[in-house]
Amino acid sequence: MAYYHQLLYQPACERCPLQRDTKVLPDGPIPSKLVFVGEGPGFSECREGRGFVGASGNLLWLLCRAYGFDRDQVFVDNAALCRKRDVKLASSAVLREAQVAIMAAQCCRKRLIYDMMVVTQCDPGAVIVPLGNIALQMLTKRKNARVFAYRGTVQHIDLQALWAELNAA
Repeated sequence: MAYYHQLLYQPACERCPLQRDTKVLPDGPIPSKLVFVGEGPGFSECREGRGFVGASGNLLWLLCRAYGFDRDQVFVDNAALCRKRDVKLASSAVLREAQVAIMAAQCCRKRLIYDMMVVTQCDPGAVIVPLGNIALQMLTKRKNARVFAYRGTVQHIDLQALWAELNAA
């Protein structure tokens, strides 16, 4: 099992409003049976260059250890590689953080699906846990999906079908 901290697939940065920002790369073992996908990096993640190292990440790893998982057994990724923020356009209009987060995740979606295919090796027994609405929306075709609506359920994601659909155009 190899441990990766790099891009497996180049995202569409040229279309992203955050294209010049610091990217926090996915990392973890490949193959992996457990994957956490966040919405995007926060301040601590951008500072350290590694995902899930802030306060929320510390809580996540505390819970993982309680269930017998160490960080080096789990692959972590984000729907968007860059930290969301307001973006001022050349026209002086401002894109708000929430809108930018969705746009950035859409630019990274093809990369995310490819990462999930490689990391899980399309194993139906692998578990991908979306941590937030945007992560869930990018992993499914459900545009308005909310994680709390799916709490306690198992959803099957056909990564190969999503990949084929993303490449069909």
